[in-house]
Amino acid sequence: MSAQADNRATVERFWGALDDGPPRGPALEAWKETFAEDGVWEMPFAPEPLAKSVPGRHLIGHFIDWFFDSVPDLRIDSLTVHDTTDPELFVLELHGRATVSQTGKIYANTYCTHMRIRDGKIVLFREYFNPDVVLEAFGHDEIAKGMSAVLAAAGVEVSQ
Repeated sequence: MSAQADNRATVERFWGALDDGPPRGPALEAWKETFAEDGVWEMPFAPEPLAKSVPGRHLIGHFIDWFFDSVPDLRIDSLTVHDTTDPELFVLELHGRATVSQTGKIYANTYCTHMRIRDGKIVLFREYFNPDVVLEAFGHDEIAKGMSAVLAAAGVEVSQ
């Protein structure tokens, strides 16, 4: 297999794990291990107080826990994976839909995602989405509580 084919297989396994909704238990822990130790999850259009960057597998894991707890019925549809001339980089188009557990509101957003895979691990996960949809479904206060919980769970002290 070529490096690009191996990397694409990683991308497909990553998203395939979400076919029946967010993974739980050991499957979730294995899913989080897809991220490189120094991987980064970027959200350039994230609305305040949602983090625009979540650095490192440890912190990403806590972010994933909060997000999946918030959207336990998450479903991804219309996933399209595009190869690029860079064998490590893939561009994805997808749509996600869920009910936010804290607010009871529907969260339905469309994403353009860049994934960079190196040595079978995600080193960059960059997603572009409509920030207004996030704020409407989650609400500013719930996002703030969630981000505080993520940082606390990761043992990161936040100065006020």
